[in-house]
Amino acid sequence: MKKLLFLCLTLFISITLAACGTGNDNDTGNDPTNDANTNDNVNEDVDTNDTNADSTNENDSFDLTSAALSVEEAINVFQENFPDTSISSIQLEEEHGELVYDIDGYDDTTEYSAEISQAGEVIAQEQEQKEADDQYNELMINDYITAEEALSAASEASETNGITPRSWSLEFENGNPIYEINFEDPGSQEVEVYIDAQSGEQLHVEVDD
Repeated sequence: MKKLLFLCLTLFISITLAACGTGNDNDTGNDPTNDANTNDNVNEDVDTNDTNADSTNENDSFDLTSAALSVEEAINVFQENFPDTSISSIQLEEEHGELVYDIDGYDDTTEYSAEISQAGEVIAQEQEQKEADDQYNELMINDYITAEEALSAASEASETNGITPRSWSLEFENGNPIYEINFEDPGSQEVEVYIDAQSGEQLHVEVDD
């Protein structure tokens, strides 16, 4: 009788221990798969934050008013590569995270174009024969307001509030030298402001929905 009771007690203890072991195996806190999934989610959040930070840094990575190379210096680089040329247009814009000047010029027979980096290097250039019926006007930089003054005047337009200036250009339109300032941010409207290069007057504003 005692032997039977001992066997029953032993069996009961074995079943109890087995049940406890099964419960521990099902504990999600010790499940390596769940740990891996948790780590993956954390990594995804970090990657997303890094991406957003990179986008923000890219948007704020340049300032049109503080270009390392001045307009005059960029023109000098252009005319050193294309001597005896007149300047017909100048543009400053961002390309691949860097501010780049795009300058067009001409002489008696040929049109020239060059992209100039902030280091004063010509990174692209081309030239072609002038067309007989094309009209050319020479920009007289010293007679106009500066690009910084044009940017300041353009920023006074209410349509540009809170939007970043992305590029500016100076060229003749209808016989007059005109600054065109482009404002744009991700998710915002694109705004173009036109400034008279001689008087500094704001001519008109265009909003692209």
